[in-house]
Amino acid sequence: MNDTIKSIATLLKDLDGIMIYPHVNMDGDALGSATAICLALRQLGKKAYIMINEPVPKNLDFLEIGCTTEDDSVLEEIQLSLMLDCNDINRIPGRESAFERGKLKGCIDHHQNKSSTIRFDFIRSEPKSAATGEIIYNLIKALGVEISLDMANCIFTAITTDTGNFQHINTTRRSHDIVGHLYNIEGFNSKQISALIYERKSKEALKMESMVLSNLNYYEGGKIAVGRITQDLLNEMNCTMDEADGIVQQVMSIDGVEVGCLLKQSELNVRASLRGRSYANMQAVASKFGGGGHILAAGCTFTTLDVDEAERTIVPELIKSVNRAG
Repeated sequence: MNDTIKSIATLLKDLDGIMIYPHVNMDGDALGSATAICLALRQLGKKAYIMINEPVPKNLDFLEIGCTTEDDSVLEEIQLSLMLDCNDINRIPGRESAFERGKLKGCIDHHQNKSSTIRFDFIRSEPKSAATGEIIYNLIKALGVEISLDMANCIFTAITTDTGNFQHINTTRRSHDIVGHLYNIEGFNSKQISALIYERKSKEALKMESMVLSNLNYYEGGKIAVGRITQDLLNEMNCTMDEADGIVQQVMSIDGVEVGCLLKQSELNVRASLRGRSYANMQAVASKFGGGGHILAAGCTFTTLDVDEAERTIVPELIKSVNRAG
């Protein structure tokens, strides 16, 4: 089943009380896509909110424009629970019961892995789209809603972050075409948004980045590099976890590294951010541990392991991914 953009737009026009669910550890595509469609639905007079249970990352705080909530009771009735940029219940931990309140369940996503836990009433899956934001752009158009400056900023954020500022292999002509259309919107300034996303690191965050990169563990002759962000390091550097965003991309800038892994330890779990350079399948690795993503960019969460155990557990799978494909 893969519903059309037109049929989804028609359905949305008949619904009210829509709760939107981006995946845990929100990135620019998840939050940007969610905020863009939330704004579009509100422009149609719908009651719509984005359900989160974690702080918005600092580099995405400009997307915090009155759409997010941590209280699902803000809507007396949820006619639709809409999952964005993910497609399985394990990608929205802590919000499962809220999601189940929706009379209808929908999904808009661009990942290849399919849900094994939810029977959606509709789903739009486009693995060839560089970002869910591309799908949302077309859906907003199908709704007949004029794209506002705030929506444009959200869509640009979604596309630029999931394409690595248009450098990743998933970037397509459509990615550039959609962004090209955003320049027609009065006030749109891609440089301004890019600066908000990429150019606001604190001195402490830069020191932390340097420490992580100086203490990487290498495997398979340097093809695999694993870094760590621990609570002790965050406390020592007076940083927050969202300030670690982007470090895994720095790992991938090292010559000879095919696979980069950044382990991020919180009080509750250890999250692994995985990146591949050209051939190793990170989605396959992440899926073994209940995670997901793309072939060259994925992630998973370990809820019962400390950071040492998480590294010992995931490295053998990373080795397999490098040797199997290489």
